[in-house]
Parts: sequence; structure tokens; C-alpha cells
Amino acid sequence: MSSPGVVLNKKTNARTAEQVSEIMRRVHSRDTQPEMALIRALRKAGFRFKTHASHLRGKPDLVFPLKKLAIFIDGDFWHGIQWRRRGFRSLTAQFIEANHKKYWISKILRNVRRDFRNTTQLIDSGWWVLRFWETDVVRNLERCIEMLARAMRRECNDS
Repeated sequence: MSSPGVVLNKKTNARTAEQVSEIMRRVHSRDTQPEMALIRALRKAGFRFKTHASHLRGKPDLVFPLKKLAIFIDGDFWHGIQWRRRGFRSLTAQFIEANHKKYWISKILRNVRRDFRNTTQLIDSGWWVLRFWETDVVRNLERCIEMLARAMRRECNDS
């Protein structure tokens, strides 16, 4: 699957270095489409929150300070689930044919470890934490909002 405006190399079905650079230039850490969709839906539903709480560990995308609830919207690729969604057997398998595979695997694993550390530290300091995958927000926004509403009511022990 390629990004809009990016054509795969027809011979090898791989992206060129220039194509990868163009894609990476468009990646942002905040105000992503899934994040903005969730923000709009939550505001429409009457929720009040703060965004990009830089004073908290991991800089949560959304924060409900009175409820001590931190929300993260994790990108599938950057936070380590895209390989599964694309049908690979492992993170490493996703990068078999990639240039700089050691770099990418190391980068994603560092992100995952950092996510666990940040979540643990927030919980240890009395915060509740919800993490949504970007694909889940895009595909089932209503379910994400319901999960968040349950967390606000502290009904988090159900799945």
C-alpha cells in the first residue's frame, strides 16, 4: 500500500529513497488525522480536555486533568503494530527487504519500550492511561469514544 502521490517502483515493488524521504517529510508527531478526528468527535460529544500535555511523561495527545486520564493515539508503524496488521509474522519480517532494516527495527523497538516506560510512570503517579492505535480510531471512532467515556466513569475493568 503506498501513500497518495507515491508510486512504487514497478520493477521491484519497492519505494525509492526519494519516495521514502517524501513520505517521512509528511509524518508529524501531533495533529495527525486520527488525532484530529478523535478531538472533533470528543468536542462534539461535550468532553473538555487539554491537548499535548508537555508537562506529563510521554506528552499525551489528550489529557483530562480532573480525571487524571491521559490518552495516546499511537501510529501503527511508529509504535510497532503495523507488521501484524499487514500480515507479517513479526516486526523483523516486515523489514526483510527494506534498506536500513536494523535502523528501523531498532527505532520501532525503542519507541515501544519508551511507550511502556511512559505508561508505567504515568500509572505509578496516579494517572489512568488509554492508548489507541491510529487505525482503530479511524475505523471505529465510536468505539474509541465509548472506551474513553467508560474510563471517565472508571468502568475500565471490562473490555
